[in-house]
Amino acid sequence: MLLYILSIGITVILVFLGNLFWFPAGMSVLKVSLLSIMVPFVMVAWDGVFATIIRHLMPARWFSKDRKRFQVSKIECKIYEALGIKHWKDNVLELGMFTSFSKKKVSDPNNPEYVERFILECNYGSSIHFWNFVLGFVVMLFFPKDIALRFILPGAITNAFLSILPLMILRYNVPRLTRLLVLLQKKAERAKTNA
Repeated sequence: MLLYILSIGITVILVFLGNLFWFPAGMSVLKVSLLSIMVPFVMVAWDGVFATIIRHLMPARWFSKDRKRFQVSKIECKIYEALGIKHWKDNVLELGMFTSFSKKKVSDPNNPEYVERFILECNYGSSIHFWNFVLGFVVMLFFPKDIALRFILPGAITNAFLSILPLMILRYNVPRLTRLLVLLQKKAERAKTNA
């Protein structure tokens, strides 16, 4: 949470100072203040629209564990490990409370249905964060060029940074969850044959 607050706060301060002192645009202090403060709210609302569309209007089968686009290669996992993901992943905000499914910790690791749902939620989350990363820059089209470049662009860059972190975490976790699911399914099959 601290990472998000600091990133957003620093962006707002830099946008404010940049537009007031370094690249003055002839705007009043009030207008620069309001536009600087508006940026995080615009980005969060924009992200929320696409998160809602993906989570509630698209069929769950598009996000199943069997979809090829959600398969994570060993190379991709190695890249995440080279970036030190194991050391910082627990410090990134997890917003599972909006979907009533927290992805911070596997709370029922012996239940195959739960693990499969966990993978589904990770796939939803990675799609949401990917599209927030990409489409965060589209919001610039709804503002005059001067405001888009001076205010919205820095917010979109911060939004992209804050979207890529959870995307990497979710994709990093999927192969581990998939391996756990396979083990649980094999265990269940053995239990059936032994019964």
